[in-house]
Amino acid sequence: MNYTIKANKDPIVSICTTFFNAEKFINRLLESCLNQTYKNVELVIVDDASTDGSEEIIRKYMMRDSRITYFRNSERIGVSESFLKMSMLAKGDFAMVLGADDWLSKDYIKNGVRTFLAHPDAAGIVPKSTNLRGVSDGKFKFISVILDKFFPPKTYLSEWFIKRIYKPTCLYVSGYALVRKNDLISAMDYYIKNYYHSPLTSVPEELRGFFKRALGIDSVLFTEILTRYKNFVFDSSLNYIKTEHSGNQTFDFGWGSATEIFKNAYYYLLIYKYIHKSLWSKFYRGAKIYLGAQMLSSACIYFFKHGMRLSALNFKENKKFIYGFWKEFSFFDIILVAIYVFPMAMGRIINFITAKFMKWRGWTARPDSVFIKENFLDSERCFKID
Repeated sequence: MNYTIKANKDPIVSICTTFFNAEKFINRLLESCLNQTYKNVELVIVDDASTDGSEEIIRKYMMRDSRITYFRNSERIGVSESFLKMSMLAKGDFAMVLGADDWLSKDYIKNGVRTFLAHPDAAGIVPKSTNLRGVSDGKFKFISVILDKFFPPKTYLSEWFIKRIYKPTCLYVSGYALVRKNDLISAMDYYIKNYYHSPLTSVPEELRGFFKRALGIDSVLFTEILTRYKNFVFDSSLNYIKTEHSGNQTFDFGWGSATEIFKNAYYYLLIYKYIHKSLWSKFYRGAKIYLGAQMLSSACIYFFKHGMRLSALNFKENKKFIYGFWKEFSFFDIILVAIYVFPMAMGRIINFITAKFMKWRGWTARPDSVFIKENFLDSERCFKID
């Protein structure tokens, strides 16, 4: 069922987070949430039995601001259960999930509420994401911006998103969407029942481990919500500041070796098979064809980069991943993959050359535009509150 928005010009927005041992960065999240230009927010925190000084930091903030709801698990229960608990504790009309090591731009909630009220039939408001990497002395290095081109707010059909869910730029930002609180609870309940407590008996044990650690959760929540709505909105005036550091790289989807290429393709297909096929079955084949072409084009590029030596692909070592991946494909599927491989590989090469040329000419986005007070960053590239 669809949940309607209350007729309230200043709805409560619940910003939800959960973590284990976040004392090194939780202050940034707290400061960015409590210093939003939109004031009718609550910050819902579930501490999964941290053993560091996180609780002490949070309780100091609670003495200054009553908008913080803090719950500490008596023992570690895991990310999935903590996610469900924080969504159940939320009291807002709208809600969103925020990583404990990330933060929001100053107008994030104000712009999100404004856009939601202007599009009351939307499933949610999806932001852009500015990706930073922590370096030395509290400074950050600019990495990239995802989906910046969707400014100003633009409505898309839910099916448009699902057709492209296998493209990382769509998947990654959907986990940061501002949604109705009741929709977040329903999606979390769906995830817990289907992929955490009672995973299908046919699900490989290795994938069950991913579900236990909530690695598939960003693949489920927004896509499950989309099943109940016709459209959603991209709005890049909402800027989600995501940080990269050694502690938050739970699973590496890099492409630095042949093993990574085959392994990651295998795991991606598993996730789409056991999550998206059940929710959006008519789009599963398209995702499968895309992933097959992506695997082959990546392998071909890697093959040419390493002197066209077959030994560089380590077929024997990667037999499990290669066989596990391709056994899902029919003969006709393989023909479609073969047709798609060449244009995909050429497109990736052209994009690479174009990006290098634009960088050489100075035509790429200037990272200086990221380090501004609206993003709680200063010219020294440090997090700062005015």
